[in-house]
Amino acid sequence: MNTALTAHRSTAQPAHAVRAGAGRLQERLARRAGLALLAWSRASEARRLREDPRRRAELQREADRLRESNFTTLALLARTL
Repeated sequence: MNTALTAHRSTAQPAHAVRAGAGRLQERLARRAGLALLAWSRASEARRLREDPRRRAELQREADRLRESNFTTLALLARTL
């Protein structure tokens, strides 16, 4: 009885297909992370605004700056992977 395992054809995906899939996965993860950061930032900002409405304009500028910084960082990370 022959018990050797043999394959008649290759079932492995080409390397470029694996890399493309990994790139799409990384892009989806970066997008989800960015959306989670945005939701967290907005919720945090809403809590702070309820606590001190006089700082609204200052906090809005800071939140905008931080969102832009986070987006840029995530975009650069996603591009390099």
